[in-house]
Amino acid sequence: MEARIFFKLVKKRKGAILLIILLFLLVAAAVSFGQPLKYRARSRLLIIQEGTFSDPYTVAKSNQYLSSLLSEATYSGSFFELLTASGYNVDWSYFGNDYKTQLKKWKQTIVAKNVNDTGVMEIDVYHPDAYQVRQIALAVANALVSQNKDYQGLGDIKIKVIDQPVVSAWPVKPNLPLNFGAAGLIGLITGLIYVYYFPLSLKDKRRLKIGGTGGQRPPEIVRPEEKKEEAGKSREKEQSHFYGDFKNIIRG
Repeated sequence: MEARIFFKLVKKRKGAILLIILLFLLVAAAVSFGQPLKYRARSRLLIIQEGTFSDPYTVAKSNQYLSSLLSEATYSGSFFELLTASGYNVDWSYFGNDYKTQLKKWKQTIVAKNVNDTGVMEIDVYHPDAYQVRQIALAVANALVSQNKDYQGLGDIKIKVIDQPVVSAWPVKPNLPLNFGAAGLIGLITGLIYVYYFPLSLKDKRRLKIGGTGGQRPPEIVRPEEKKEEAGKSREKEQSHFYGDFKNIIRG
C-alpha cells in the first residue's frame, strides 16, 4: 500500500484509531489506579575511607564494592529487624505480621543503589503516607551511618549523610505520565496496524455486499483489451457481409 493512500485511509478511519487509543488508556487507568499511590523520600549517603588506601583507583573500586554491598544489605530481613528497633515513629504494622510478608513488602518499599564508583549511595523509600515515608528514610540512613559494621568487614568505614531525605510533593508511584504516555503510544501503533490490515469499515463492507448501488446489480466492467477485441470482431463481421453482397451482385 502506498504511503499516500495509507494516510488518506488513516484520515478516513481516525474514529477507529481514536477508539483503540481510548481502550488502551482505560486499561492503563485501571492498572494505575488499581494500586495505592506512593510518595518517595530520597536521600544520599557518602562512604568515606580515611587512610585505608593510597591508590585512588583502589579507593574507587573499594567504594564501589562497599556501596554495592551495603545497598544489597538494606533489602535483607536482618536490616529490616534493625530498623524496627530504631525508635523512629514508623507504623510497622504496614508491613504485615509474618516474616515472609514483611520481607516482601519491605523489598517493595526501598530501592538502594550505588552511584557509579563515587562511593555515594542513593536510597529511595516509597510509602502511601508522606510522613511515614520520611520516618522510614531517616531510620534507614541512621542505621547505615551507625551500624554499617554489621554488614561490611573492611574495618572503620564512615558514612555521612550528604542529602537528608526529601519527600516528593506528589505521589510518584505508579508513574502516571509514563503509564498513560506508553498506553497512548501503543494504542496509536495498534490502531495504525489495524487500519492497515483491515482497511474497510463495517459500513463499507455492507455497501460492497449490496453492490454499492442501492441493491441494484453493479454495472459490468469491461477492460480495454476486451473492448478492442470486440471492436475487431465487429469490423470483420461487417467486411464479410460486404464481400458477400458484392459477390451476389456480380452473380446476379
